[in-house]
Amino acid sequence: MSRDGGTRIVDGKPVPFTHPDKALFGAGGATKATLAAYYQRVWPRMAALLADRPVTIKRYPRGLGAGGFYQRRAQDWFPPWVRTAALPMKDDPKKVVHEVVVDSPATAVFLVNIGALEIHASLARAEAPDIADQMIFDLDPPGDYTDAVRRVAVDFRGMLEALGLPVFVKTTGSRGFHVTIPLKPQFPFDATRRLARALGERMIASNPELLTLNARKAARKGRILIDIWRNAYAQTAVAPYSTRARARATVATPLAWDEMTQGVHPRHWTIHNIEERLKRPDPWTDFFKRAIGLKAWSLNAPDDLREALA
Repeated sequence: MSRDGGTRIVDGKPVPFTHPDKALFGAGGATKATLAAYYQRVWPRMAALLADRPVTIKRYPRGLGAGGFYQRRAQDWFPPWVRTAALPMKDDPKKVVHEVVVDSPATAVFLVNIGALEIHASLARAEAPDIADQMIFDLDPPGDYTDAVRRVAVDFRGMLEALGLPVFVKTTGSRGFHVTIPLKPQFPFDATRRLARALGERMIASNPELLTLNARKAARKGRILIDIWRNAYAQTAVAPYSTRARARATVATPLAWDEMTQGVHPRHWTIHNIEERLKRPDPWTDFFKRAIGLKAWSLNAPDDLREALA
């Protein structure tokens, strides 16, 4: 990466980049330059997981603490080399929304320049935006994190693997974990969400005092939410290796399951200690290689799960 006034050359592309010393994560926190360097360092692991995937960003142009907002639409003033995808609106397919596809480290650095502290990715690819290639269960505690969330994730994995499903996990960089199943793109979100609900209900049946599918705070009564609602058209989940808008610049980090059984906090990994982790093998290196075809899987699935996909 080289500098030329307010421009940096990243991956051969001229990226507008100003105020590199700006503290995006609050006074004394990581700077814009530090965050840009982080995404370039981690890009080899992010690339395949973001490939051809529309994103929504959460921007804090004046830094953390000055207010942030989600941005789904690409703007006319974005550099012409930033790839976008035209996605039909669910309620009116004749209308489209142009969303960014992060297909290079240059795009990631550009998003940093406009104050993006979080990158949230679709669970489908741009060419088939209503055909899911992932299923995500967001395990969310009623308050701040407790270790019960980690234990639920480990138990959930056991249940899903017993059903013949491949299961991965990442920290959210916030309060919980994402238990994730890679899918061959075969079914629309309406079907995969029904299956997610049926799987969530099976998990809840094992411990109804601890778990719920009810997202309303008042109805949760202190239980851990199994959030299935990201499994829907145009919905997103925080991307692997994205930072979160927290003072320590926490990172949504793919994990190996032995790390989960040993114990790990969802906010443990940050851009300040992630280098240690990047020296280890990538626990998600075969994520899409292990994608399951639900059509074949459902032939031998229990009746309730097979019917969910019908």
